[in-house]
Amino acid sequence: MSLSSDGAASRPPGSRPRRTMIIAAVAVIVVAIISVGFGVLTFNQSRPLPQATPTLSLLGETVPMGPATHVTAASALEITPGQPPAGGPHFAAPLRAGIATAPVEDGNAIHSLEHGMIWISYRADLIAAPDLDTLRAVAQAHPNDVLLTPRPQNAGPASVVSWGRRLALASPIARQTVEDFIKTNLNNSPEPGVR
Repeated sequence: MSLSSDGAASRPPGSRPRRTMIIAAVAVIVVAIISVGFGVLTFNQSRPLPQATPTLSLLGETVPMGPATHVTAASALEITPGQPPAGGPHFAAPLRAGIATAPVEDGNAIHSLEHGMIWISYRADLIAAPDLDTLRAVAQAHPNDVLLTPRPQNAGPASVVSWGRRLALASPIARQTVEDFIKTNLNNSPEPGVR
């Protein structure tokens, strides 16, 4: 620092404008940060909060099962006597949706369940003719998603299953009960929608 001719201290040339520029730059940055923060806060408060999507509880009893692995022998399937299986180990080839007049292999039907289909099975010697007509009408209404087959091993007249769920049907079979099961449980599986 040096003294001017009048005795006042003089600053080095250009020091005051640089200091002013630094202060102005810091002020601009602070104002920008406050503005952005206020904008984010205002935006978040003005947006509606996300609403939980209502989900329907799956219908039928939960069926415990092992992993969804491919097996070649029926002895490797997990079958509860008197009940159609609802998942677990299965054969490599799935069945197509539709109405079968002869029993099918459980292992192939399980694979179809893994793909999200619904399997309705019935015992021909126990089911009433009007109930079988009801089940046929349901299967016809869902040609890509429902498999209807006789299954002599069933203990009761009919059952409807999806992956991990089973519902025994008693006479008289209410079509709405079966429709509700399909609507709720369809494609709730490891490989949904594969047909």
